[in-house]
Amino acid sequence: MKILIINNGTKYFSQLKKLLVNIPFETIKYSKINSVDPNKFDAIILSGGHKFSVQGNENRLQNEINFIRNAKTKIFGICFGFEIIANAFGAKLERMRSKEKGILEIKVLKQEKIFSNLPNFQVFESHRWVVKEAAENLLALARSKDGIEAIKHKTRPIYAVQFHPEMFVDKTCGDEIFYNFLKFAE
Repeated sequence: MKILIINNGTKYFSQLKKLLVNIPFETIKYSKINSVDPNKFDAIILSGGHKFSVQGNENRLQNEINFIRNAKTKIFGICFGFEIIANAFGAKLERMRSKEKGILEIKVLKQEKIFSNLPNFQVFESHRWVVKEAAENLLALARSKDGIEAIKHKTRPIYAVQFHPEMFVDKTCGDEIFYNFLKFAE
């Protein structure tokens, strides 16, 4: 299995790399996305990011948005990656009154293989944007008190989570969800 990580400027990159121990991966910055063939990889991970928001920066992110829309490879978006995927397929991002940061309870709306029969679970959040309603091509898979926390494209192998599965793996189920995606990607 070969993974591509598109680094959107996450401050949790070292934790994300720890989840990929013994799994070959390559990393590129989001700004270099046109230099890679997505079909050379079994799965693509879109990392989180904290330098700027998706909302209002669509021009800056246009290459990544096009990449997501056109790739045939399995994709998993994390936080900022979730927001880019949601935006790419027409979901509206809303700015929250205050940043959500900490461990939060998530309720599964639709069982999917990435949840492995978890009815509810806890994950680490660190974001200030939220999706309240899924777009036409997306299914809402899980929700928190703030909004949608996990989505899946209706016809393509694209999943995304608003939370950080790479953080606090000893206290949350995020890593399990991430590994379930990787099993699906094999």
